[in-house]
Formats: sequence, C-alpha cells, structure tokens
Amino acid sequence: MRTSKSLYSRCFEEYRLSDETLKKLQNELLLMLIDVKSVCDSCQINYMLSGGSMLGAVRHQGFIPWDDDIDIMMLRSEYERFKDSFRKAFPDKYAVSEPLSDARYLSKMVKIFKKGTTYVEIPTAGVSGQDMLFLDLFIIENVPAPGLLRKLKAVLYDTAFKASSVCIDYLYPSPIIEKKAAEVPELSEYYRFRKRLGAVFSHLGGIRFYLRMCESLGNQRKRTGWLGIPSGISYGREIFPERVFTELTTMSFCGVEVKVPADYDAYLKNLYGNYMELPPEDKREYHAAYKIEF
Repeated sequence: MRTSKSLYSRCFEEYRLSDETLKKLQNELLLMLIDVKSVCDSCQINYMLSGGSMLGAVRHQGFIPWDDDIDIMMLRSEYERFKDSFRKAFPDKYAVSEPLSDARYLSKMVKIFKKGTTYVEIPTAGVSGQDMLFLDLFIIENVPAPGLLRKLKAVLYDTAFKASSVCIDYLYPSPIIEKKAAEVPELSEYYRFRKRLGAVFSHLGGIRFYLRMCESLGNQRKRTGWLGIPSGISYGREIFPERVFTELTTMSFCGVEVKVPADYDAYLKNLYGNYMELPPEDKREYHAAYKIEF
C-alpha cells in the first residue's frame, strides 16, 4: 500500500499552516504538555517524549521548527494510573480517548483532546469526535523476544492496523479528499483504491474487529525483557530492551523540563539514523489542517 503522507502533502498545499498559525498551535500544544506534566509530577508517574518530540528536544531544545504535534509515551502500568488522575484533575478541560472506548472514536492510539477547540485533519474530516486539538499518547507494551513469535505478531498487527485505516476511508470518507480527487487523477486513483480495500475489510470483520485485534496483539501481559510501541513492531523501530524505556533523564523542551530515555541516542538512531542532521526541505513532513480554532 502506498504511503499517503507525501501524496496528501502535494495535493493539499493550500491547507498548510501559516508560520503564525503554526506558532499558535505549538504554543497551545506546549500548554497541554505542561498540564500532562503537572499531573505526572504530582502523582509520580513516569512519561517520556517520543518520536519527533524527543528529536525536537534533543536537536532544537523544543519543537522541530516545522512540526505541529507533540507525542508522549508511557508504560502501560503508568498509563493506567495516569488516565484516572488526569481526568480527575481536568474534567472540563480535556478528554482522554482510548481505542474502543467510544463508538465514534476510531483511532488506534490514545489521544488527549482539548475541549472547546477545533482541529480537523484532512484524512479524518469525515469522522466526528476527532476534531479537537490533541496530544498523541503511545503506550509502551511488553513485546515478544526476538524470534518467530515477534515476527508473526508484527505481521498480524500491521495488517489489522492498515485494515482499520482503510475501513475509515470507506465508512467515513473525507469530503475534502473527495472534492480534491475530482481535480487530481493520481489522488482519485489512490483514494478509490483505499476505499475498495476498506469495503473488503469492512465486510471481513469490520473496523471494530481490527481495532480489537490491534488492542489484543499490542497488550501483552507477559514480561520478556523487551518493551516497545506496538505500531512499530513491524519494523522494530521502537522495540528495545527494558532499560531504554525505564532509565530516564530530563531535558529542556521550550524551557520546560521534560523526561526522555537516558539512552535517547539508541532510540533516535533507530528511528532516524543520523538524527542531528537536518533533512532537506522537500523531505520535511507536515500535517495540513482543514480547520483549526484555538
């Protein structure tokens, strides 16, 4: 299946955030992170920046200049304590949404939404209930030790992950993409292909079946000495010995002291290779927003 990121970036340039709007968005996300940190610190819950947010802290001491999101991660045991504490601390300000927790919530990961805001991403513009500013929260799970079982779970998880995505395109097509597809043949062909696949998978189990598969395959209770983010199982990019996710240090992110793995070098090299080198401008990813209100 072809990647959608580069195609959508080319086709929806008009929805790219202006520098001013991007700065406002980054500031709002930073304030959300500070609220998360306040609960974690007061309840002695460990969290870490992940992905591009960790890279931003290491390379830029804040956001990657063109980045428009914040990713955090925590062990499942920490998350189980965090979600209740955070909901009690901010009952009217935030919503913590989990896979399968709500019929309208179709993401495969946890998101922390800020109520009273609007943020509509182009691919999910047809899905109600996912249209607020958010932080992504990735749960670090026990994963199988290297070997056949890990490879098998990787294939099954990756299949279920992609199946649930194309089911969304079929069941809740984005009106923005469909309108643009009428003008761009390449986009039309690609989106029709995704919806056809979505139709097949929707009749072979359905979206909630594949979300349950992701949840079941990702949530392994047995400790193996290996931890990881389930969405990275297929490529092994976010699977490490336990110590990488349990030995932490602090680092500045836009002037806020946040937690990252002490061996962040191993994590970032696995994801990005030579992570201190800036990518060329044409390789820098962005997520266009159809609508944004703070």
